[in-house]
Amino acid sequence: MPGAIPHLIAGISMFIIGRYYFKNYFDKGDKSKKLFLLAGVCISFSFMPDFVLIIYYITNILPFDTMCPYHTLVHLLFIPIAIVFLFSLAYLVELKRKPIWIMGMWSILLHVTMDFIIPDTSIWI
Repeated sequence: MPGAIPHLIAGISMFIIGRYYFKNYFDKGDKSKKLFLLAGVCISFSFMPDFVLIIYYITNILPFDTMCPYHTLVHLLFIPIAIVFLFSLAYLVELKRKPIWIMGMWSILLHVTMDFIIPDTSIWI
């Protein structure tokens, strides 16, 4: 589970990928508002599954060993939720801001994948 900086880099990378992949969507209408929303969604969704650890590091309410199973449980719950929501967005639902939410779901899946693959080093790296 990497720290905050790799998660931030992943969120920014998903913003850049989404900006260029859905180029036609962002070229129409209020471009700056759509880009700001995309950036906010990608960056916040790349941190969302770690809200248990964020609470731990801010408050130290419980010991780290107590919070880790909850962190794992949240990750295991977010995987199917994000996949179901992503496929429903892609194939079933027609939304006004569909590309933004699709990139948000991909950000969650990238986050969970990073946490399972990359070893824990510190809170920042």
